[in-house]
Amino acid sequence: MAIRIRKVGDITVALCAAETLPESGDVYLDDAAHHALTIKFVEDFESEGLLTPHPDTTMRNLMTKLEVEDNG
Repeated sequence: MAIRIRKVGDITVALCAAETLPESGDVYLDDAAHHALTIKFVEDFESEGLLTPHPDTTMRNLMTKLEVEDNG
């Protein structure tokens, strides 16, 4: 699902892009970006013991490889 990230006063919200009209300053995340972030959040929650491992090992392995490469 595509998402709009929007600042409303002091609060940052994530909104369904299909159910909201774009506004100036919105950050638009397409389906692929939303999916990648979802997998990353799940991975982070798993590492904290809050969830069991996510089955998308291809995405997880790629993100882990890139993070390791970037951190030398």
